[in-house]
Amino acid sequence: MIEVIATLQANALLFGLLLVRISAMFATAPVLSSRVVPIRVRAGLAVILALATLPLVADGTLQVPESTVAYVLLAAKEVVVGIAIGLIAQMLFAAVQVAGSVIDMGSGFAMAQTIDPTSNANLSLLGRVYNLIATTVFIAIGGHLILVQAVVASFGLVPPTSLPNPFALSEGMLVRSADLFMIAMQVAAPLMAALLITDVALGIISRAAPQMNVFIVGLPVKAGVALMGTAVLLPAFVTLLNGATQQMFQDLSDVLRATGSP
Repeated sequence: MIEVIATLQANALLFGLLLVRISAMFATAPVLSSRVVPIRVRAGLAVILALATLPLVADGTLQVPESTVAYVLLAAKEVVVGIAIGLIAQMLFAAVQVAGSVIDMGSGFAMAQTIDPTSNANLSLLGRVYNLIATTVFIAIGGHLILVQAVVASFGLVPPTSLPNPFALSEGMLVRSADLFMIAMQVAAPLMAALLITDVALGIISRAAPQMNVFIVGLPVKAGVALMGTAVLLPAFVTLLNGATQQMFQDLSDVLRATGSP
């Protein structure tokens, strides 16, 4: 403990940069940024993680500028890097929510909106269900712990006292945002195909029996197809989430390596 305090006193400015990046990541990362987790708990975890990381970074090779302007610029850079780490991880959950919203539009559940307490945002029914499943899978495979390891490792890839490559960072974010829609379509495609077949079948029935009110009959039928399809495809959905999470962490590592390279 005495060694930690001595290291903190000798590297107070460097500790501030570490804390800024970790706090920015905590503010945008999935699970860690949830409103369910109190702000005091997140702030305490950020301080503890910064203290634990400081001895690994303070090896005497990093020189923190004494100029106030230069230090503020480095702190702003740390905010950008921390937010980027959290957003890259958050894109997977955004893709799942988009997939759920697309399915809800086809099945009729989009007429009902609920407030997600974790994000305080309006989500469709299946969008919230898929988001909860994704959160459960993320925690079950230790994604939150891997994310903490990633932000600690990022100080070696993108040193806090050096300026990163902004073009590599922006390009990496854009590429990963494009992958968001691909993942969303992979999740939603099977159920959208089933709902399309259901619409075709209802159209044929309406032609064969014009006296039947297809709009009234079709709503519960399509809702049932969406719910049954979600239950049947749940194992495949979990497998897809597992693979997408592993790929997300690999993409995060690639983006950080490219950002820290000169």
